[in-house]
Order: sequence, then C-alpha cells, then structure tokens
Amino acid sequence: MLIEQQIAERQVRAKAAVSSILKRPASGIYGDYQVRSASRKIYRVAMRGPGLFENYCSCPDFASNTLGTCKHIEAVLQRLRKRHGRALEREQFVRARASISLHYGEEVGIRLRLPVSPSAALKSLAQRHFDSRGLLRAETFQQFGEVLEEFRKADDQAVIYSDVLDYVERQNEAARGLELEQKLLAKVRRGQDPLAGVLKTKLLPYQICGALFAACRGRVILADDMGLGKTVQALAAAEMLRRQNGIQRVLVVAPASVKYQWKTEIEKFTGLSAQVIDGSWVHRRQLYKAPVFFNLTSYELVRKDLEPLQAMGADLIILDEAQRIRNWATATARTVKQLKSRYAFVLTGTPLENKLEELFSVVEFIDGRRLGPAFRFLQEHRIADEHGRITGYRGLDRIHHQLQPILLRRTRQEVLKELPERTDQIFRVPMTDEQAGPYWEQHEIVARIVHKWVKQGWLSEIDLRRIMCALQNMRMICNSTFLYDKETHYSPKLAEFREIIRELVIEEDRKVVVFSEYERMTHLAGEELRKLGIGFVSLHGGVPAHKRGGLMDKFKNDAKCKVFLSTDAGGVGLNLQSASAVINFEPPWNPARLEQRIGRVHRLGQSRPVQVVHLLTTGSIEERIWEIMRFKKAVFAGIFDSPTDEVSFAALGKKSVLQAVKEIVLEQPGPKRPEPKVQFETPAGARPANGHAQPDGLEKAAAGLIEAGLSFIEALAAKAPQGRVAAPVGQGGGRPVQEGAGHRISQALSGLVSRDARTNQPVLSIPLPESVTGERLNRAISGLLGMLQG
Repeated sequence: MLIEQQIAERQVRAKAAVSSILKRPASGIYGDYQVRSASRKIYRVAMRGPGLFENYCSCPDFASNTLGTCKHIEAVLQRLRKRHGRALEREQFVRARASISLHYGEEVGIRLRLPVSPSAALKSLAQRHFDSRGLLRAETFQQFGEVLEEFRKADDQAVIYSDVLDYVERQNEAARGLELEQKLLAKVRRGQDPLAGVLKTKLLPYQICGALFAACRGRVILADDMGLGKTVQALAAAEMLRRQNGIQRVLVVAPASVKYQWKTEIEKFTGLSAQVIDGSWVHRRQLYKAPVFFNLTSYELVRKDLEPLQAMGADLIILDEAQRIRNWATATARTVKQLKSRYAFVLTGTPLENKLEELFSVVEFIDGRRLGPAFRFLQEHRIADEHGRITGYRGLDRIHHQLQPILLRRTRQEVLKELPERTDQIFRVPMTDEQAGPYWEQHEIVARIVHKWVKQGWLSEIDLRRIMCALQNMRMICNSTFLYDKETHYSPKLAEFREIIRELVIEEDRKVVVFSEYERMTHLAGEELRKLGIGFVSLHGGVPAHKRGGLMDKFKNDAKCKVFLSTDAGGVGLNLQSASAVINFEPPWNPARLEQRIGRVHRLGQSRPVQVVHLLTTGSIEERIWEIMRFKKAVFAGIFDSPTDEVSFAALGKKSVLQAVKEIVLEQPGPKRPEPKVQFETPAGARPANGHAQPDGLEKAAAGLIEAGLSFIEALAAKAPQGRVAAPVGQGGGRPVQEGAGHRISQALSGLVSRDARTNQPVLSIPLPESVTGERLNRAISGLLGMLQG
C-alpha cells in the first residue's frame, strides 16, 4: 500500500514536474529523452517500457526512492500515453546491443540486459556471472573488471553506463580504505602515531582514530561531543586525502561566525593555503577561481553562489555545525545538498535534536541511500496513535546499526579522562507580582486555545501561531517584563545575575560566558555589567562576520574584558575556553542547544573547573521545559550513545505538540493569578457586574470580538520596533482617535449603549470575559499606539 501511494503521488506531481521535453529518440516511442524540470534542471530519461524498473532518470529521487520510477519518468509516460495511446503498451524496445547499468532497488545492483539476438558467448557470460534477474552475483563483484573485459571481447558494442563504473570505483575505494584504516589503527593500539607530521600539533589517540575514520571512509559524519576537536580531526583527514589521493580543493561551509576561526586554525595547524569567501559578488567570483586549497564560506553564501561553487569542483566538502541542514524543507538544506564532491565530512555534535527527520536530512548529504527513502524510514520508525499523531519512535537500535559505517561519535566521558570538573547549579528565582499579571494572561490565552483543541479536535493555523506567540511571551516575561512590554522592567533574574557575576568575576577572577535566546536580554545584562564596572563584549546574529573575530580576541586577550554576552544565533561554533563559567538566562527548548552553549567553554584545552549556572523562574513554564528535556535526551541516546529499541513520548505524557503544551502549561503548578490593579467602574444605569442577566447572542459575540481583538492588538503591539513606546492611555503622548470611527462603532452596537444618568453621555456596556482586565486593555492599546506612531 505504501509503495502504491508513493508511486501515485509521483504520478500526480508529474503533471507539473516537466516543463518541456528537449530531445526525443530519432524514431519509435522508446529511447533516450532529455527533459527540463519545472525548476529548470535538465535530466536524462531513458525510456525502455511502461513498467517499473524498466526505465532510468538521472534525478536524485530516482536513485534513492527504490520505486523504479520518478515524477520525470511518469511525466514522459503520461505524454507518451496521450500521444500514442495503446501503442505504448504494444510496442517493445528493441535492444540492439548488450547493456550493463545500475539497478536502483532496495539494494543497488549491477544489471545486464541482453540484446534481442544475443550470441552464444554473451549467453554463456550471463549465465556464469549474473542471476536469473540479470543482477551481478555477489561473489563476482571483486572480479568485475575481468567480467567487463570478457563482455567487451564478446560484444565490442556493449554499452556500460558511467554510473556503473562510478559505483564500482566507490565500492573498491571503500574496501581499500577499510583495509588501510585497520592497518593504521593497529599502529595506534601499539602506541604508535601513524599521523605524526601530518599537522603541526600532536593529536590525542581518539583524535587520530577520528581522522583515520574520516580519511579512510571518505564520506562520514563526525558527531563527537562539543569540545572534542572535530575541526582538527577534519584538518588531519583532509591532509591525509591530499597526500594519498591527491585532492586539490576543499570547500568548508560553516556559520558566518566561525569562518575566520577556521582560517586561524588552518594556519595554526597546517601549512596549506586558505581563504575566506566574502565581500561583493565580483570579489567572490575572483576568489572562487583562485587556486587555494581551503575555501571557507557560509551557509548564507551557498544559497547566493551555488553555480560558482558547483563550477569550482571541490574534491572534499566539510560542513561545520551541520545542524543547519537538519530541516530538509529549508532553502539552505536544499541548496547545500546540490553541492557534489567525492569526499564529504559532516561535523556536528547534534545531528538530531527533536525529530528523526532531522537525522535523516543530515545523513542524506553523506549517503542518500543509507537510511532508505524518507517515506519508508519514517513509517518504520515512527509510532502513531489512531489519529495519526506521532507518539514515539521505534527501531532506534536498527538506525544505530545502519549508521555505524559512516558515523563516529565519542562523548567526553569516554575519551577525556582529564577534562576539568564541570559543576551545574540551578538558581531558582521568584516571579514578582508585576511579572505574574502579564504571565498568567498569556497562560490563559494558551489554556483557552488548548481547551478549544480538546473540545473540537483541531485548531487553525492562526490558533497554533497564537499559542507559540503566547508561549514565547511567557518565557520572555520570566526574564524581564521589559522584553514583553518594552516599558516596565521587573526582573529577579537580573538581580540574581548581579550577585552571581560579583562572585564569579570580582571575587574569583573568572571569565564568564552568558547566553540568552533574546538579544534584548543580553543588552539588559550589559547595562548591569556597566554599573558594576565590568568589561564585556556582546555577540549576536546582527554582528557582521568580519567583526566577530575581533570580539573573540578581545575576550581572550584583554584582562579587563571579563564577560562574553551571546545569543544562541551569534554563538554558534565559538571556541571560548578562556572562560571558566557559563550562565544561562533561560533553558532552551532542547538539550542539544544547552550542551552547545556549555561546550563552548567545557571543551578540549580547558584547564580550570567549569561552573555552569542555570537561572529558572519558580512555578513557571521554565521548570516544565527543564523536565521535558529528559525525553529528548532519551531519543538522542537511543540512536547514538546506548542503543535502545524504542522511545515513547508517553514517557512524559506527550502525545503531540499540543498535548505537550497542555501538560507544560495547563498542568503547571504556580501562584494564584493576582487581582488586576485597574478595574472598571460600573456606569450609572448599567447592570451590576455581579447580577447581570445571561448575555444574549449579540453580547456574546461582542465579548468574543473584544477577546479576539485584544489578542490581535497584543500580537501587533509585540511587533512594535524596540525603543518606541507609547505613553499609557490617560497619560498623554498618544494620537487622538478619529471621532467617526467611534460613532460607527456606537451605531453598530446600539443595543449595548445606554446613557449615564449623571452626565447624559452614551455608555457602551459589554459583559467582559474574566481574562480581559483593565491592565491588559491599557497595555495592549498603549502598545498598539506606540506601533502606529513609529
């Protein structure tokens, strides 16, 4: 059923897959076609019949989907059926000569197809070396070169397709590499260094093994823990490939923040040329043509410069911090995977953070067939409930086994016996009343939408976005109310931060790295450091790449620069072991990112004990996030560390994203929501708040409108540019609202309008939901006015 569904999907997509057929066979229906896809790529389509596994396409999907067809083949078939009708089924492809090609089934094989009238010699060779399906016998593979010579003698017109020769060469090279790796590892076990002199530094034994793994296997993932020296292992492997296999050009794709760090380490450890690809398009085009060994670019530039990068023809591609390609749907991942090279190293301490799809996407760059097609991989390893919701993963031990030939992962505990001690401390801070008000308002938004989901079984995209926005607001409020409303500033975390910094920097003379997901929070921390007279640098995603090296140098070499403030976006790939303490203002959603933060300091080369401080707000979403990270660690460990067959989301009560939100937020213990400080007075003539009749249809609609409108206004106000804050309503500073708008609203809601007995002024009387408080109205309207004035 799954196979039929996948073929049907490709048949549907075929209608838009091919924009034109550029070349057709000279005569007949079957033969070689050349098609242009909708994305303007050109593929060769060899049509030999209407069935599966009869035809061939040069697109990546055909080589990996194991279906024996693809959307381009189906597109050509659809056009042929439309033009030739039943003749398509009747006509046979006349094979004039023997051909040897690859069979892209669940296992790759070498297939022989005989001509219509084969000679006796060809028949004899086929019987000796190929099975009844026409596939090369496994025992014959090692002698395939001799088999080819026999076929050429028997039929000098035999066609041997290039992908066969490439496949055989790759398999033979892999066998030679494994043999060499075993010989060199034997030397390591005897205490010898087979890589002596390869770099200007002496590698540790586990690093030698990692470099040998990469160089001898050619296309691998180095997934060592943060701080174990993946960069130096990749450099040693690249130098081995240069000496033994003659590679001439290496392309390193890394986050913009670490391109210059790569150049520094290349110059430090090797004598090879290196250049950072940067600057204008004209300048970059000249750099691509320069005969330089190491070429260092960023993921952002790959998207801009794909064609010249492809033309450069790198022998080896190194992807650093390769979690950038975990999401296969992103333009970055799709573009990077169009880069081709004989050798490839993927460096990442976190090939998987949340979902198996992430792991699949990373592995796909190294070996598109290693885990099979995505549709089969996900079906085999996902556990779903009766509604199709993903509830866990199974078969993780099988994934572990499949990855062993291409993935190497070592943990700090395994290889660094002398790594300095790491101490983690959790500092729990209270939530002030000023934080609790807006925090529980956002909590109510989430609760209301989750209850809606529970009741009706589905949610709109808008509601899902509102949930994520409210969750983000809750997390920001835990740090400081200023991150949420841009006006007030209540933050017990910053008060605790001041005391911790005094102890670590002033009393213990440490250098400290401080992380937050929010750039504005690092600015607030910077203000506290200025008050204390402590020097610091600040890095975030907006700092240009060419300035980042200077910030790192200052932090490392300036004795007065004690603190390195960084966002997650800015701190990717940094080496900050000159510090010996880390402060996390908030827990990230996944444990991998937390370990990335800490690994910037607690890594190879660190000589002091490392202190790690985690700031959590008591009774808040942060404590629940801290708990659910345990499950994500279980999934990661199940594949890479200590294999287990199955991990279920039910271990923490999570049946889906919304179920997780329900448990995190609705079942979260916490303080009672404080009473609003601003309340509405009951207008004269209106019904008392504690005794009005049940609202009729119009009143219900109006109440719902106000609730939805407030949520909308709050979302808009949250987007207001930083630094533009409107004065609260009633305090001046706002622009007047047009009278006509108020008049039209009054008419539309005339049934809810009465007159004040004292002033004879019209009064709009609407029963409000409990979640609508005066404080919330005041802040929402003020924020909206601030945005409009900006």
